[in-house]
Amino acid sequence: MALYARFAKIFYDDPALHEFWFNMARDEAQHVGALDLVSTVLELEGVLDKASPIAMRAEDIERLHALLGRCLSQPADKLALERALTIALEVEETELEDMVGDLLRALKQNDEYERCQRLLIHDLGELSYMIEQHCHDPALLQRCDELVNHHAEILRHRAAAH
Repeated sequence: MALYARFAKIFYDDPALHEFWFNMARDEAQHVGALDLVSTVLELEGVLDKASPIAMRAEDIERLHALLGRCLSQPADKLALERALTIALEVEETELEDMVGDLLRALKQNDEYERCQRLLIHDLGELSYMIEQHCHDPALLQRCDELVNHHAEILRHRAAAH
């Protein structure tokens, strides 16, 4: 969320780019809110301190933390749009979104899980569009499109199972 809010500030002079990054930040804020809600429910049920229903590897968290640290420390005046879009894809390619989804499913928060998945697919579609419009890197676009398709397929399988 902080990363995308920073990008919204960096690209403030271009209304379309500012809106894109601000929307990405807002959607990440909604994910944070969903996780906060889950945490509150678990605390009220007295199970917040119990073992997590999903495996969380320390190296995954450390890798994401390092990636965000590197990205947030890049000088704003030297950050080109293509690099910002690449960073966004690198962040979205981490397994964090999958862990959030796994946690929501494990806690039987199916409506929240499906809402988060739809929001993720929308955001990735927007990211794909921005990459297509502003980058000259077909491999980057392909990586993003594959990620969109991956999450859309997960949602389709889930809907077919119901």
